Amino acid sequence: MEKNCFYHKEIPTGLSCSRCNKPVCNKCTIDSLVGIKCKECGLIGTPHILVVNIFDYFKILCVSLPFSLFLAFLYTIGLIMALNNEYLGKYQDISQTFFKILTLIFLVASGASVGEVVKRVSYKKINKFFPVISALSTLFLWICIYMIFKVIYPQYLLWWQQFFYAPVPILGLGIAIYLSYKRLK
Repeated sequence: MEKNCFYHKEIPTGLSCSRCNKPVCNKCTIDSLVGIKCKECGLIGTPHILVVNIFDYFKILCVSLPFSLFLAFLYTIGLIMALNNEYLGKYQDISQTFFKILTLIFLVASGASVGEVVKRVSYKKINKFFPVISALSTLFLWICIYMIFKVIYPQYLLWWQQFFYAPVPILGLGIAIYLSYKRLK
């Protein structure tokens, strides 16, 4: 049975508020955890995990980006120390494959940890932009690894570019972004 909207008398609707049973049109509905509600009822009992303000976004960005930078710095310094090892001379091909696999493991672990940091900083709030921020922070980690290595160790830049854009590290980046995104979904 179609009625006219309680707020817009000229719009016919078949929807009604799940709390007060007022007929509401699509313009007047507010999504809630349990069904459709009108504007008045939707604002009454909004759960804490759905209330997000600009401070939450700022806090997440201020924690996740430095955390990604810190992880990038640790990984780059560890890789530089391993490359400066004098015993790698005759095992360069084997060590390069090992470093690619190590990069894959590191990126997967860091993607999940960046997602977990964003989840904890946001106090497990639900928002559609938090997973995107987490994924972008993981991408920022990847870019920081490249830039830190380029600045600190420029004599190996050609080797690093061949290593950095190989399929295994790129696969690690994809898995890391996916894990950091899904950690918050």
